[in-house]
Amino acid sequence: MLGSLADEGPLEVLHIGDHDPSGVHMFGSLDEDVQAFADHYGGEVRFTRLAVTSQQVRQYDLPTAPPKATDNRSFDGLTTQAEAFDPHTLAAIVREAIESRMDLDIYEGVLDDEKAQREELRTQLAKGM
Repeated sequence: MLGSLADEGPLEVLHIGDHDPSGVHMFGSLDEDVQAFADHYGGEVRFTRLAVTSQQVRQYDLPTAPPKATDNRSFDGLTTQAEAFDPHTLAAIVREAIESRMDLDIYEGVLDDEKAQREELRTQLAKGM
């Protein structure tokens, strides 16, 4: 499947995860594992961390906690859970990320095609009744 996507450019994975040792290391592992899979099949994958970043912790004044003393993985700073975001704020971050990557001409064309197909189906159904 990735081989067919290669012609359209890289696939981008948008990621939301906790700002803690587990979340940061999970993002890195996911990137490495999927990248190896994509390389094997001739595809290209990019990973973008949408949230939670240290900048967002400051910008949105998100609650923090120290890392767990039992976690030996390297991590700098205080931790923040993704659930700390107001749901509307997190939805806006995701929406903006998706919309900024969309080709609006193609999107509008798809909507126009869908509308025309719906009208054609309505016409066909009305004839059959």
